[in-house]
Amino acid sequence: MSYFLGVDLGTMLIKAAIFDVNANLISLSSREINVEFPKPGWAEQDPNILWKTTCDVIKNCLRKSGISSSEILGVGLTGQMHCTFLIDNKGHLLRNKAIIWLDSRSQDILSEYSQRGLVDVLYEITGWRLIPSMQLLHLIWLKRNESETLKKEGIFLSCKDYIRYKLTGELCTDITEASVSGLFNPIKKSWSEEVLQLTNLTDISNILPEIRNPWELAGEVNIQASKETGLRVGTPVAVGAGDICSSALGAGAVKPGQLCMIIGTAGIYELVTDTPVMDHAKSYSIVCHAVPDVWLLGSFQMTAGASLRWFKDEFCYEEIVKAKRLRSDVYKLIDKKAEQSPLGAKGVIFHPYLKGERSPFVKPAAKGLLFGLSLETKKEDILRAILEGVAYAAKDNIDVFKNRGINITEIRLTGGAANSHIWCQILTDVLGMCVLVPKIKDSGILGSIIETSVATGLYRHISEATKKFVKIERIFSPNLDNVKKYSKLFSMYRKLYKLLWDFYEEYDSVISLQ
Repeated sequence: MSYFLGVDLGTMLIKAAIFDVNANLISLSSREINVEFPKPGWAEQDPNILWKTTCDVIKNCLRKSGISSSEILGVGLTGQMHCTFLIDNKGHLLRNKAIIWLDSRSQDILSEYSQRGLVDVLYEITGWRLIPSMQLLHLIWLKRNESETLKKEGIFLSCKDYIRYKLTGELCTDITEASVSGLFNPIKKSWSEEVLQLTNLTDISNILPEIRNPWELAGEVNIQASKETGLRVGTPVAVGAGDICSSALGAGAVKPGQLCMIIGTAGIYELVTDTPVMDHAKSYSIVCHAVPDVWLLGSFQMTAGASLRWFKDEFCYEEIVKAKRLRSDVYKLIDKKAEQSPLGAKGVIFHPYLKGERSPFVKPAAKGLLFGLSLETKKEDILRAILEGVAYAAKDNIDVFKNRGINITEIRLTGGAANSHIWCQILTDVLGMCVLVPKIKDSGILGSIIETSVATGLYRHISEATKKFVKIERIFSPNLDNVKKYSKLFSMYRKLYKLLWDFYEEYDSVISLQ
């Protein structure tokens, strides 16, 4: 039997999985990784820790599988996007810490560009509404604040590109990662010289890596990587795609009209299209899909599942201890607790803006909020309010497409929320549409496996591989009574953040002085 190994480099969790060629999951290994917040608005990770953790996860996955590394046909990679890893041509880090997508230090630059009218101009070129997460703003900030770093000859890579380099020694990115950078033209499918000129970055244009397709081979596992991971020297490694695109592929969202909803650390809403149509209202962005000649129209919520993890870490000590004692998943206990609260969470509304918001509106100063607390409020009400609040944010983002008259034929859910029955049903009732849940919930990893199966020649086309690997496990149908109730509550959710619209900046200016 032959196998594929996939790695998903999440923001807070690194996973590796082995599948056989018949799409059966053989083993899965994971380990959490920390995000550093050294200053307000900053979010960074240590590339060396990231690599070591990845090596450990791969070794553990191989050990658990009981198979020989010689049976691995190829390795696939995916990972968090909007990251800036800077290395020189010899592989040495030019900056000890990578700036990741949660970072908002470039908020002032975004405000400046907005005032100058550059945000609109850049959207017409890149298909991206400018947000602090993007590598374009990372590089502008670095040029203004750490200019010596960029004066050295080097390359910027995203997260999975850096790990691929460590595995193979090959320096490149892929078309999906390039298309979310703010430096790329999705129509021409190339780096944009016009963007570099508009943003005064022409002097560092050599920092842009080669762009390749996700379904191509990038290289082979080298000797040093073999020693550190346990993979066989010479094992093929595919180029791979960024996590949002790989997840859409792994969920089977490959045809126009299909929408992939990823409720992981962030909330990602991607509608497949065969025409990359710009939105003059700049309410969505355009991403190259991990499928030939197909694009994704994307709306990207800043924090989704991260909201539940935050509450779990800070306020669910009892559930954490109980889960350890029962050797159970703490989130299963949290689900049971949330089920004790009725629809509407006894009047509690949650805004999941724990790191500001970037879609359906750009508001870095927005704040998380629990509204409607009373002496009768219990933990289960707050937990349900968090699940509902993320669902309201999902609807707020998906309505962007509906309001533009773009047809949505079906919704496929992946990410951590797909493992929660109550969250799946809440999302279904809030959206008022059926939600399909794939059998393999780790769709990012599965997407990387699909790419690798084509890169290594097992399948000729992505569509052929997708049919083989992606299966639907369950379809959730909306409860019409709940749909009506949630429609009213959703209106309150939106009205609440509109009432706070100007207050966000006022409050932010006050607390920034402390």
